[in-house]
Amino acid sequence: MGFVQRHLFLTLLALRLINVYAVQTFTHPDETWQSLEVAHHAVFGYGFLTWEWRHALRGFAHPLLFAAVYKTLAFLHLDDTFLLLTAPYILVALVAASVDYSTFHFAKRLAGIHVADWTILCSVMSFSMGTDIVRPLINSVETALTAAAFALWPWSGCGSPSAISGKANLPRKPARAYANDDIKSLPAALAFAAMACIIRPTSGVVWLGACVFLAFGRSHLARHDGLLPWTVRRTLRIVKIAMAVGSVAFPAMLVVDRLGYKRWVFPPYQFYRFNVQQDLATWFGESHVLYHFYASVPVLFTSMLPFVIHGVYIAFTTRRVSTEPALLAAVVLVLFSLVSHMEYRFVYPLLPIGFTYAGVSIDTLAGHLPMSVTVDDVASYPMPSQSTSRHVSDNIKYRKKPTSASKKLSVRTVLIYLFVTNIPAILYVDLVHQRGVVDVFKYLRHNSTSGKNNSVTSVGFLMPCHSTPFYSHLHRNIPMWFLSCEPPLERSAMDSHYWEANDFEQDPAEFIRDIFSTLPLQHTERTRHEQPSHLVLYGSMASRIRDELDGLGYAETARFFNSHFNPDSRRRGDVVVFRKQLV
Repeated sequence: MGFVQRHLFLTLLALRLINVYAVQTFTHPDETWQSLEVAHHAVFGYGFLTWEWRHALRGFAHPLLFAAVYKTLAFLHLDDTFLLLTAPYILVALVAASVDYSTFHFAKRLAGIHVADWTILCSVMSFSMGTDIVRPLINSVETALTAAAFALWPWSGCGSPSAISGKANLPRKPARAYANDDIKSLPAALAFAAMACIIRPTSGVVWLGACVFLAFGRSHLARHDGLLPWTVRRTLRIVKIAMAVGSVAFPAMLVVDRLGYKRWVFPPYQFYRFNVQQDLATWFGESHVLYHFYASVPVLFTSMLPFVIHGVYIAFTTRRVSTEPALLAAVVLVLFSLVSHMEYRFVYPLLPIGFTYAGVSIDTLAGHLPMSVTVDDVASYPMPSQSTSRHVSDNIKYRKKPTSASKKLSVRTVLIYLFVTNIPAILYVDLVHQRGVVDVFKYLRHNSTSGKNNSVTSVGFLMPCHSTPFYSHLHRNIPMWFLSCEPPLERSAMDSHYWEANDFEQDPAEFIRDIFSTLPLQHTERTRHEQPSHLVLYGSMASRIRDELDGLGYAETARFFNSHFNPDSRRRGDVVVFRKQLV
């Protein structure tokens, strides 16, 4: 255990490298289409840019991380090796390990080393961490930067002398003595927060709420002590620091997007106009107003959710741990629920908070409790310096809870519970569920350079849009196309907007006859295509149009298992490859 604590980050990185190596599946279109595909286009000059990039709705900071990886491979002439697919996931492993590492230090600072030990266990065994954070999603990097900022943030009561030593009768210093001390780490925290906002501007919701708590959450103590002028001075200093960080971050965001788009753009406005002003994200699905509460939170924490709820309860009833992170999480969930389109990964930055409260719960059930302190004691003491924080958090005094051994939660019990309820599911999602859409690209890439009669020279994907990776996994500049599903760009066009993937689903046989015909298109909004050398589709669709494909001269040439189940009937069955027969 001593080695692990001394080399914590390297240990976590080793675990996450094993984790990303196990990822052989494709669960979110954005894991390639909004990251690797964009980076591949930027470096190699070919790839597909989705509508968001053509209309500048997304910032380029996230794809540029992977573009740097691709550029390095190209410079070393290694882009045509296995490293093309492996190297980006090494970067992802670094990101995931950073989330674990920062979460540990966040918990250590908030509640002590014992709670931090349980917290890191929750993070390492988390289903969300093991299946989604280990993918090249923008939410992964956002979560890593947010966790780092959380670890440095001056939470109320975090690191107070009474909480750290267990001695509630320590002499209280005047609050004015700590007017600046408790926010010494704020510039570094805001720097990480600013980077999170550059990566994904909606992170601003998290940090707006955190700054409000920081600036005004402790004003009642100043009024009580008659020190309001000192609080005003402290608030002004917070504003000054925030403005200084923002004055650097905002131009940096503009420059990064200028490098990516080759022109001056402001993606946050375009994002706001599309998602909020016109509410066009509902094209992709409209969520219930309570979606984040009944769906997102359970998915984020799965079997740990009872511990998370219990830990929050302990924080509010005993005040041994700051309640500010829990309040912030609640505010963020409410604000993110104000938009119509929601996905659980949008609230991944709340993972460190949940893991920490789960750690508080498990530590309590295990019989270790930090000495109780009053909320006034907690709030009136400062955030210690970084060196002091490391020293005092390592020396938190704990007392045993007076319970019988039979009621005490053992380390073994927790390990078995977390392992059984998370690891098998992680392995299934990473190794099995929806792996056919990745395996088919290994086949296509291998056969695109075989020089044989069955060589892949062009590919059409008769599948719901973005069902597979694309050029970032093939790395061959050959013609490829798929059924489009771009949303309308104006609210007035919602009802009449043409959707090619939906058109194909209505009558697939008639659709392919039309797009491959030399006659005028029966539907003018369809796109005519030359018959590609290979067609890729799901087994559920292959059975519907097999006769039509036979008539066009296509024969099944490969089949890959994809999933045991899928709620979307269009994506069921194996992934099937049809090859155009030579006459």
